[in-house]
Order: sequence, then structure tokens, then C-alpha cells
Amino acid sequence: MNSTENVIPDSYDRSPVPQSETVAGTGLALITFGIGMTLPVFWLGADVTGKVGFTSASLIFIGVCAVLGLLCALTAMVGVRTRLSTYMVLQFSFGRHGARLINLIMAVTLLGFYAATVDIFGSTVSSALQSAWGIVTPAWLHCVWGSVLMTLMAIYGLHGLDRLSLYSVPLMALFMAFALYMGVHQATSGQFAGFAGSGDSVALAIASTIGMVILTPVLMPDFTRYARTEKDALIAILGMVLGFPFVLIVGGVLSIATGQSEIMLIMASLGLLLPALIVLVFSTWITNTANLYSATLTLATVSRTPSWKLTLGGSLLATLLAVGGFMAHFLDFIMTLSIVIPPFASIYVVDFFVVRRQRYEVAALAHSPAFGWPALVSWALASGVAWLTSFEGWTLTSQPTLDSLLVALVAYLALNRLMRVPATAPSRPHNR
Repeated sequence: MNSTENVIPDSYDRSPVPQSETVAGTGLALITFGIGMTLPVFWLGADVTGKVGFTSASLIFIGVCAVLGLLCALTAMVGVRTRLSTYMVLQFSFGRHGARLINLIMAVTLLGFYAATVDIFGSTVSSALQSAWGIVTPAWLHCVWGSVLMTLMAIYGLHGLDRLSLYSVPLMALFMAFALYMGVHQATSGQFAGFAGSGDSVALAIASTIGMVILTPVLMPDFTRYARTEKDALIAILGMVLGFPFVLIVGGVLSIATGQSEIMLIMASLGLLLPALIVLVFSTWITNTANLYSATLTLATVSRTPSWKLTLGGSLLATLLAVGGFMAHFLDFIMTLSIVIPPFASIYVVDFFVVRRQRYEVAALAHSPAFGWPALVSWALASGVAWLTSFEGWTLTSQPTLDSLLVALVAYLALNRLMRVPATAPSRPHNR
């Protein structure tokens, strides 16, 4: 065990969270709200709005988050009723080693978001310096020093990171609300309703929005295992259902009002350049440090390498991607997520509620299969079908994400019946 791990409190990664460690839903909602308070989400809001128009984009943002909120409610119930982390929950359906494969995919996803945030951070600081003082600096330089600070905090400064997040989230929310007010005040009458965008595909806009949000419902047990009651678990999901649409819509509104798509040019047009620089640097530093830390914890389930080495390695890889222009491929990245990530939630929700009838016991995992083949095959099949339906001429429901959810659900139930996967022993009573 390295020195860093000694200062990190027990996060119950492999055991149920005791009732004494549970918290109210409002605090958890603030955390999930903070997940959406990031530069990539703001950027996507501006990008999608510029392509499909204000009205369509707003309906997409609200509709996608509402529908995923239903999925989130189910995964939240899995978390609060089992008190287990997502990694432990996945082991029941995907198997002990199969869950490690899924965790590796999750880690790559988290590092992808880290790279995207570092990339936007670098261009944001570079743009701000040039706009405010005429100082021309390369964006990659700010990517590097920003990533170094985030990495050092992830290794040495984890104690109190959650407290810093409690300050950064409301600060970012208040700043965005004020920027929204300035943008609406600056806009002309009918400017938003009349903005039709460039006419790009609505289906692609929906898929990219899903890809941006989908990881939160899948990982919701990591948060709601700490919820005091089931009511608190449902309160926790409001942070996602309300937070993501808020940031996405703000990004779209300010882009229309200012005629800009880059965040610092938007803030400069509103006369908020320096306050924006301070708030965005602070909040991005905190949230992206959390991304890197989460990726490290996820990789730790796959490799026995010391945590600090995993953090350094993950940061180096993601920073190289950022410097190499990862944002040029970011839409492709989140489109892929909208296909391969949803089946995870579909499978473990069905496994918990239908196949094992809410009977999860950690002790039973020692005797469970190393690989849960029904789950792995169902995931591969669902991802393949969703990938095919993303092309013209192939369709089930017209939305690849929904295709992947439904195919995974049906395939997992069918394969479980064929292979007769046994249920685990009864668990303790639910905490309601």
C-alpha cells in the first residue's frame, strides 16, 4: 500500500456501505449535478444547438435526460438496496473477471473525458490570455501544466477534494445562471425561437447527447449506495435530470446570443472574461481531478500496479491525447459510448430485479463463475446490433441507444434461461 492510500478513507469498494455511513439525498444530488458542470458538456450544448436549432436542441436535452432519468431511477435502486459499488454489482452478472473487462472500458471512458476536458481547458486559457492581455500562447502548454496540477491533486491532494467540490459546484452553477441572464438580456427579440441551426441530423444530436450523459446512470450505484433511504436515492438522480439539461441549454443559449461557439469568446462577448477564467479554471481543476481519481480506482480493479503509477500512466496517456487534438474526435467518442455503455445498465438491472430477484450476497461471489457469459454475449450482441442500426437502412427503434438497451435485455433473459444461471443466496432486508 502506498502512502497516498493511507489518507483516503474506506470507500467500501468491495463491501456494502454500512447504514451509519449513509447521507441525505440532497448532498448526493449536488454531486451528480456537479458531474454535468464541466466544459465538455457546455461545449456539446453549443455544438448541438448550432446544428439542430434552439427549440429542437432544448427538447433533445430535456427529453434525453428525462428518459435516462428513468433508467437512472432503476440503477439508483440497485445501489441503495445492495449498498454495493457498480464494480461489485457488475460481478453478479458479468462474473469476477468479466467485471474487470467492463471496468477497463469504464476507465478508458473516464480517461477520454479527462482528455477532452484538458483539451478544452488548454484552449480556454489560451483564448482568455489572448483576449484579455494580448498574450499569445499555445494551447498545448496550458493542457500540460493544467494536467500536471490535476494529476498532483489526484495523487496527493485527495483529502478534502469532496469539500472543494461542494464549493465549486454552486459557484459554477451561480456563474452559469448569471451568464445565462446576461446572454438572454443581450439577445434580440425572437432570436432563440427563430434560430434553426445548420440542419444536421436530429438522430445524431440525440445520440451524442446520450453519449455525454449515459455514464452517470450506469455508475449511479457508486453514489446511491450511500443514500440513507430509497427516497434519498431518487432525490440523488435529480442532479443528473436537472443538471445536465441546464448546462447544455446554457451552452446553446450563450452560443446563439453571442454568435460564438468557443467558451472564452462567448464570455468575452458578455464582458465576463476574467470572472469566467477564474471560475472555470477552479471548477475544471476540481472536476477533472475527480475524473482521474475515478479512472484510477477503476483501473485498480484490473491491475495490481500501485495507484500512483496508474494515475500517472492514465494522466500521461490522456494528456497526450489532449495535446494531439482529441476534441476533433470527441463526437465520435461519445457516439460510441451511446452504443456500448447502455447495455451494462440494462443487463445488471435485469439481473438484479428479474433474474436474481434482488438477492445479492457478496459471500456468494466467491463461488460464482469467473465470466458471466450470458451477460458478456448479450452486451456484445446488443452493441453490434446498435452499431448496425446507426447506419442508414438499418433500424429497430430508430435510436441505436434504445436498440442496445432492448437487445441486451431480451438477450440476457433468454441466455439466462438457456444456461440456467443460478441465483445467489438471499440478502439482508432492504434499507427503505
